[in-house]
Amino acid sequence: MAQAFPYTFYSCPCVDTSTPSARVRDKRSSQYSTHTKEEQDRTFDPRKSRSNFSLYPLEHLLYCEDCHQIRCPRCVSEEVITWFCPSCLFEVPSSNIRSDGNRCMRSCYNCPVCTAPMVVNSLDSENERHVRLGEDGEAVQPPGPFYLACPYCQWSTLEIGVEFEKPNNISGQLARLANGGKTVPTLREREKARDKRKEAEELGKKPDEEEDEGTPDEDLPMDHDIRFSNLSAFYKSQLQTDTMGGDYGYGSSSTLSRIMSMYSGSGAKKSKKDRPSAMREAFGSDEGFQVHNRSSEDEIIKRMRQLGWEGTISPEQRQSQIHSDVRFAADLRPVPTLLRTKRAKRCRTCRHILARPETKISSSRYKIKLLALNNIPQISVKALPRQVETSVPGITAPVPFDYNKLQPFMANHFILTIRNPLFDPIHVTLATPAITPGRIQSKVTVLCPEFEVGANTDVWDEALTGPGATQKKSQAPSSTELGASNPATQAEAGKVWERGRNWTSVVLEVVADKAEPADLEGGLDEDEDVLEIPMFVRIEYETDLTDDIKEKDREKGKESGGADGRVKREEAFWCVLGAGRIGALPKLG
Repeated sequence: MAQAFPYTFYSCPCVDTSTPSARVRDKRSSQYSTHTKEEQDRTFDPRKSRSNFSLYPLEHLLYCEDCHQIRCPRCVSEEVITWFCPSCLFEVPSSNIRSDGNRCMRSCYNCPVCTAPMVVNSLDSENERHVRLGEDGEAVQPPGPFYLACPYCQWSTLEIGVEFEKPNNISGQLARLANGGKTVPTLREREKARDKRKEAEELGKKPDEEEDEGTPDEDLPMDHDIRFSNLSAFYKSQLQTDTMGGDYGYGSSSTLSRIMSMYSGSGAKKSKKDRPSAMREAFGSDEGFQVHNRSSEDEIIKRMRQLGWEGTISPEQRQSQIHSDVRFAADLRPVPTLLRTKRAKRCRTCRHILARPETKISSSRYKIKLLALNNIPQISVKALPRQVETSVPGITAPVPFDYNKLQPFMANHFILTIRNPLFDPIHVTLATPAITPGRIQSKVTVLCPEFEVGANTDVWDEALTGPGATQKKSQAPSSTELGASNPATQAEAGKVWERGRNWTSVVLEVVADKAEPADLEGGLDEDEDVLEIPMFVRIEYETDLTDDIKEKDREKGKESGGADGRVKREEAFWCVLGAGRIGALPKLG
């Protein structure tokens, strides 16, 4: 989607990733002194590919009070505060995340077809129409069986033959039910059956018929849970076996003492022992090993031909499943809801907290949120309205400005407004290249590059005292205060255009260059005819000296502030002004 004109993007200092961090620069200041000076003298080019990753609207940026720098999403590090389920709003401990994964283990499931949240319903038709009441007049839980249903696409677990006995603990019941209603043995039952088969193989006996039915077929693909359980049990038994490598066994009790003796004098006198034998790999279905069988792939292809397009699932549905090898609609299972996180953000340089939400799940507030909007001046640009005379003498009307058709080789005037969010007045210095970088070279001139902006005080102060009382004596009157009626003729160099309580407007003059594809080698690139003006903004102000600033300056060995208890601050940053799109040259005749 094309960006609406005009716009303002702020450049983050992390545009040059080759620049070392602050701590490294302090250690190697002599090596990077020349490099840093060259970076300061370099003009920011918004046309470079790297610049696209550092330009953000002011609303998307944070501010570090320790570094006094803008921080973008690349400059911050995130840390998880809490995990929670978005459906039931249940907070999940981090210990459960390591064991159970990042999905809700309660009764929260999403539809595998449309991803909508599913609800638990009863098969009793009477209870679906009327609520059953008890003797005390309270609602009674309807009798089972129950099933999960999607209220959006009407898909339910009845289509895969899965029903539940209770309306709660759906995860535990679903783990023991396969598609078609077949019961899946638990982990303990699988371990007992596996141990019995191993004992029967060691004794040379034939397993019982009931145990033989639970043995997975070598030709059929094993279930993921059964395969993982067998592999886990096999590797645990390998690690616990001490006879595999003698004293060097992976589970040997003397491993710790042997490692400690390596760092003592007594360990060097011992004779060198042989290396332990390598751990063997799994073999057989009981150990979780499965050989690829071509016949299983032939069966899948045959089934796809029989069911057709409607019997298969889309790539999105396949990726949403826990096991991504599902191919048919009959193999779909309800998807557990993914957990969400609340995260805090820290500055990568000084580890200062930039944003920290409340731990309460139902709350969307932030305990700490240092927005750049509250610390960096807001810069906006708009076209200077042109006045034309109407049929009535002495009355003029504004002409609408077309930002998508800037006339080349003609002076276009824009109003540049700087709003101060701080509670202290600031001194602003603007700098922009005389010619914009790139193949299309337009001329830019700031008529008033230095000016003052008032503090962000209470609105009632301006209403009670009046605009004349809040204006400093050193500030020159603006063009509008001098009675500017025609902006094209009254915009003067060295004078601000308009001034308010905490904002000041100046005039920006732009002479656009032509953007003809025939005159450029290789034609016109995408959005190359967009007039983007890089501007360097530098602000200076004095603020009260707080205890935190004193403590930080004391740690750095600096003297904090002056005798009046105030300290000078200076901040600088690059921004890009999107003035519009250059139009075609008017045809003569």
